[in-house]
Amino acid sequence: MKNKIRNITCIVALASLVAGCATNLTTPFDESAFQPYAGKGTSTITGQAFEKTNGGDVKFGAGNEVSLVPVTTYTTEMIQTWRRNSVFGPPQTNPQLQKYIRQVVADGNGNFEFQNVPAGNYYVVCPIFWKVPGEPLPTGAV
Repeated sequence: MKNKIRNITCIVALASLVAGCATNLTTPFDESAFQPYAGKGTSTITGQAFEKTNGGDVKFGAGNEVSLVPVTTYTTEMIQTWRRNSVFGPPQTNPQLQKYIRQVVADGNGNFEFQNVPAGNYYVVCPIFWKVPGEPLPTGAV
């Protein structure tokens, strides 16, 4: 029987990637806060990464990396900083955090699945970029 995940917050990154944006956090990295997320669990998280544009079009995270980030005071400040600054840095900006982040690639429709996840609270992060005809791509987008 699979465990249920208590809470999932989905964040779709739409702005430019900023590699160092998590370096100015005031919350210290506490390894013990991440211990419940270490190793394998019995839960599965499935979803679809997409964003609806102001014009009503749907853009999928097809082929994009989806990251599952444990919710701790450290990662919450990191996410809040990204939202406040309207930029999203890759979750792997802190090498200590990297070992607790799980990553998969979304399929052609933006669908993703994380298997063997410990029960807990997670942020789901997936960058989605698209080019509007006549406008440049965001800084850092490939």
